[in-house]
Amino acid sequence: MGQKGQSKGDKGNSRKKQDAAAIRPTPLRDEKGTLVEESAEEATSRDRANLARVLTVVPELSPASLAILSESVKAHLRMVTEHHMKKAPGMLYGLEFPWTGPMLEDFGPSWLTEAFHRAGSLEKSNRVTQVRVENIKVTAGNNAGKFLFNVRYANERAGLHTKLFAKVPFQMTKETKQDRLSSSVLKQPMDFFEINTYRLAETTLPVPTPKFYYGDISNLTSNFILITERVPFVEMDGRKRSRKLKPFEVEGPYDKCKDYQLRGSAKEYYSKIMEVSGQIAGADKSGRMGSQEFLAQSYSTPRARLGDPQAWGVTPHAASGGPPQANLAKLNTAIQFFSDTAKVVFPSYASDPAFVQKFTKTMMTFTGYFNELEFWKHQDPAYVALSHANLNVDNAYFWRDEAATLHCGVLDWGGFGAGCLGHKIWWYLNCSEWQPIQDHLGHYVDTFISAYRDAGGPELDRDRLLHMVKLTSLGNLYFMVSAVPDCLRQCPAKEWATIKDRRDPRIDENIGGKSTL
Repeated sequence: MGQKGQSKGDKGNSRKKQDAAAIRPTPLRDEKGTLVEESAEEATSRDRANLARVLTVVPELSPASLAILSESVKAHLRMVTEHHMKKAPGMLYGLEFPWTGPMLEDFGPSWLTEAFHRAGSLEKSNRVTQVRVENIKVTAGNNAGKFLFNVRYANERAGLHTKLFAKVPFQMTKETKQDRLSSSVLKQPMDFFEINTYRLAETTLPVPTPKFYYGDISNLTSNFILITERVPFVEMDGRKRSRKLKPFEVEGPYDKCKDYQLRGSAKEYYSKIMEVSGQIAGADKSGRMGSQEFLAQSYSTPRARLGDPQAWGVTPHAASGGPPQANLAKLNTAIQFFSDTAKVVFPSYASDPAFVQKFTKTMMTFTGYFNELEFWKHQDPAYVALSHANLNVDNAYFWRDEAATLHCGVLDWGGFGAGCLGHKIWWYLNCSEWQPIQDHLGHYVDTFISAYRDAGGPELDRDRLLHMVKLTSLGNLYFMVSAVPDCLRQCPAKEWATIKDRRDPRIDENIGGKSTL
């Protein structure tokens, strides 16, 4: 089994040379569309950084197929670079739309009135009379920009929110350009699915979610805007996190990988996340979310037909998770990072040669059988259902009732759709601290199984679901391996020499107006 992930020597080197010949650099332009001078080496390095993200987990391809994929990605990178400053009609409601706070104020109340009318969130007899963007920075998340704004209506009424939230693409600045290209090219149609979830599933989701007011996206420019009610997080109003909250006051907002912020035990919060995610999946299986045809047209679906090994790229002849030489190079970069450069924030055993050897063998075997494992995870429809893409604590909001019972709402629906439930469970837990996961993983899985069954889903085999969760953790680990160069871009190796622990602000705080996670 382990042989499948091994290097192919000269054959692998030959393929790498052919791949390099197939990739020609994409021109870089500034905010005004003017070409930026850079060397061929700089351009090639920049392109490869973007291409590497999408080529990480694709099946091993022939040079011709890889060239086609590379050219496709480059074409989309060029499209975003050349058109991101252009106004264009949205594909859902046909209006040109703003994608920054100042643009929204320039478009003004008349545009917002028309947008809300077309979306059906404001009655035709009413109109927006005032728009004012707030000077409050929202830096959570790393897939999009965000801002808050207030509106007034000609006829104020209950249920019509005046404090609103907008999600828009990152601007093409020095700090966020790479994130913009990543989200607009390599992660799409994530934003389309999020807008669709808010506009189509608001009344069918079995969990609270912010009210939808308007959203649209342009295929030409990749710009988008999503407008919802604003969740009244207490810390957004400048109140101290240590203050005791009243019943129904909304905690947070919380950040990924910072469970020390939680107002209770991690077990309590992640158990609630397991419960609501099971309810969503169960609602799908019971038919309450809509017909299968409607769901397939509106939300994300698995990348291949369930139960079809060929469609999933299963192959007995080669490593199915990408060229072994390239995978080994990425692993070596990661090993250097966690065993030396950044070892201060990793367990001491991560530097042990025996661990490094075990890590390398495990990950090379995993990548060698990547498609086979994905096929197995999606083989049984009982384990595939609608679910949030990454329901971490920053994509939820929490409050307690008079009896101090914890409740949970859900937001940030990017990539919402059908997928392997074990896969999703890990992606809900992956930003928690390790010790609670080790102590309570079985409990989390049991909580999900019960909620899924009670909401209309089939009974799941605990061991099989747990196996899926653990296999997904390896895939997530490889995802993080691929992110090491980006980590070093945000915090260069020379900075790590003086970092003493993980709470150092250089790695703990947001950078460039966005989350680093």
